[in-house]
Amino acid sequence: MSNVLSIAAVTAVLKVLLENGLVSDPITASVGDVIVTALPPDRISVEADERAQLNLFLYQVTQNRNVDWVSQEFRSRHSQINGNPRSLTPPLALDLHYLITAYGAKDFQAELLLGYAMHLLHKTSVITSDIIKNTLINASTTNTSSAFSQAVAGVSVSDLAEEIGQIKLTPEFFNMEETSKLWSAFQTHYRPSATYLASMILIESSNDKKSESFYMMPLSQPNIEQVMAPAKTDQIIVAGTTLVIRGKRLRGKITQVRLGNTETLIVPQEVKETQISLLVPPNLYASVQSVQVVHLTMGNAGQTDHLVESNVAAFVLHPTITAFVTQVENSGDNLRAAEITVKFQPKVGEAQRVVLLLNEVSGNSPVAYSFLVGSRTEDTDAITIPVKNVKPGTYIVRVQVDGAQSPLHKNQSGEYDSPQVTIL
Repeated sequence: MSNVLSIAAVTAVLKVLLENGLVSDPITASVGDVIVTALPPDRISVEADERAQLNLFLYQVTQNRNVDWVSQEFRSRHSQINGNPRSLTPPLALDLHYLITAYGAKDFQAELLLGYAMHLLHKTSVITSDIIKNTLINASTTNTSSAFSQAVAGVSVSDLAEEIGQIKLTPEFFNMEETSKLWSAFQTHYRPSATYLASMILIESSNDKKSESFYMMPLSQPNIEQVMAPAKTDQIIVAGTTLVIRGKRLRGKITQVRLGNTETLIVPQEVKETQISLLVPPNLYASVQSVQVVHLTMGNAGQTDHLVESNVAAFVLHPTITAFVTQVENSGDNLRAAEITVKFQPKVGEAQRVVLLLNEVSGNSPVAYSFLVGSRTEDTDAITIPVKNVKPGTYIVRVQVDGAQSPLHKNQSGEYDSPQVTIL
């Protein structure tokens, strides 16, 4: 039933194209660290913690009336890919309407990002099946715990890309009244945006009920409903702390847990019908991690005879850090250059993306800095990060490892006080 993934696949392709373009585009040097999301606009933070961000949102799906123009050759190939050559019902032809919105806390950030996105989509107004195939393969393997990766895990990405064929992107320009109605429906603050039409997406009908049957979860299969830190904590999950899994039918004859994309299973500390507790191992990378409950039974020879796995749930494993500063130098205009050494728990993987964040502790106009850390040749628990053009002062230090942010400590007054460094 890969054709039902077409809508999500198109959104994933557009999101990855924007992300990949940012890596090589000089816009990142002027805007700084940028994230690309595919969320409803009311889910985007637009308050004090607003950040440089591009958001892609599928706000409307309409029927394409030109389905009869599709060549018989393409429709025949489309049906063969779906294993449904005898379908008498024409395919469902859809147009996808997207809103691309730019966010930024600083002057001109939003305008720069929107200009970048519109320029990129203008250059790639037609996205071929080869581009779709490569993009979907990368998207499904880069973050295996994402909902999209799990959805395409059981289908052929090549067939899915071939089925979509190609995507034609066309800008849609709204007047002020149409724009006002659209953003009123979102019930959130307006930000600079542009709308695009992706056409056309075909979803083939099927007369083969067996091929379109839904997978029903067996009643004996464990089901994860929530993954969290223990109660009476700050709700941050870090290495060495306890992970709590809540759900239904969690206890089996032999109950173990899989963390991340690995076949290694962990024996929990405590197993109940609705809750499992286990220590987070120290060798798990900080990032968004997947978790599964696995039930096993043993045969007569002591070998695994049967294995039942739960649904996949996700949690964020945050890194913990300490930091100190060295090599402070005057870089002119009352600014400093320095090196900040950060020690991590757990280790940072060689391919993981690391960003250093500095926030001034006090001052009339406290400043904040963001530094993207260079690549590494091996896993490490300590990274020395050069910083430059920094105002002298005391700074709270945070890092993001694949988006997972290190926690801060609060003093008795409820103010963040560590980890911190002083650059004089």
